[in-house]
Amino acid sequence: MNSATGGLTRRSALTGGLGLAAAALLAACSEPDATAAGATGELVLGVNLELTGTGSTLGKLQEQAIRVGADEINSVGIPYGEGRLYIRLVFKDNGGNAATAMQQAKDLIEQDKVSAIIGGATVETARAIITEAEKGKVPFLCLNSGDDMTVPLPNRRFVYQLGPNASDVAAVMGREIRKLGLTKVAVLATSDGHGDSGVRALPRAMLASGREIIDTVRLPRSGRAYGSAAGRVADAEPEAVIVWAQAPVSAAAVAALRTAGYTGKVFLDAGAGADETLNGPNARAMEGAYVVHPGVLAGAPTVATTPSGRAQRTFIYRYIQQYGSFTGFAPYGADALTLMATAARRAVSTDPQRLRGRLEGGPIEGVSGAYAFQPISHGGLEADALAPFLVRQGAWVRLS
Repeated sequence: MNSATGGLTRRSALTGGLGLAAAALLAACSEPDATAAGATGELVLGVNLELTGTGSTLGKLQEQAIRVGADEINSVGIPYGEGRLYIRLVFKDNGGNAATAMQQAKDLIEQDKVSAIIGGATVETARAIITEAEKGKVPFLCLNSGDDMTVPLPNRRFVYQLGPNASDVAAVMGREIRKLGLTKVAVLATSDGHGDSGVRALPRAMLASGREIIDTVRLPRSGRAYGSAAGRVADAEPEAVIVWAQAPVSAAAVAALRTAGYTGKVFLDAGAGADETLNGPNARAMEGAYVVHPGVLAGAPTVATTPSGRAQRTFIYRYIQQYGSFTGFAPYGADALTLMATAARRAVSTDPQRLRGRLEGGPIEGVSGAYAFQPISHGGLEADALAPFLVRQGAWVRLS
């Protein structure tokens, strides 16, 4: 198991206590907004994910996180007036195809009568889901970091982004590059919506840090032929290269850079935070790379004194119980369940439009960090959840 988990094993996880989210919901029985009579029933949530095809590396991890989160919440139920709600999940595999994701979103709304949809590990599938969510007036909790998911807000009233904002990730990168005294920066980004977000966010962040972007190169869509793009970046002789891509492409791009002869510093966005980045075929090339990611990447905190820290620890215990090990990724899917459970408790309702309003009822702590949705802002994870990490001896090591 990855050393970054702090020694947690399946056996030690079995001693984990009641989860933070479950405990918080149980304590909420006495809160004033849960006084109306409520029958025990179901909160039906649709999950529209890339379980196969493009985006499946992250999609499958989010599926696991969602199952762990549902087990935790359902261990006590959601306080609902005098009764309890229990989450029922309806899974759809969109295969990384936007047209499929759109049809499945429509089916979830019209046939399964879901109260919300969770999904969209890639920008392309998320955009397709948005169309149906807005049309059906059903909350969509978007799991990626595309910078156009929630704007323009008048056309995104039911869309809430959970992935970190590209501008926040870029700002942390800029600060770390400045700390290292590096000035010339090149960008290597995928030719998709995720890469677009980085290409748009990085110039402002680098300017604010006094750094210069000397070249921006897009990776081809072919999937494996990254040598030419990596060679162009290496030829520019930057002091730092930012790779803005989702796993597993992120590690493959780093390997291509090393093959092209680049020996300088490499920085990756949060899309690289998947198990395969450190355990896959390009793991060796990742040694010494930096990544900006929510703090949960490092595993369970040794001392959990904050709500987010306790949520992380409980989630990781349960994850290890179910899947045997935890090597670090951002469980936005589990946070989506906590957000919807909190909204249902606040509203004493499973009506999608009422739930939408209650998502904006105040900050909610999740495993990845805090979410503070407002009428004027629907994304994403709060910036203080992000931290720089260094890959050292095959593990994520937090730097600050």
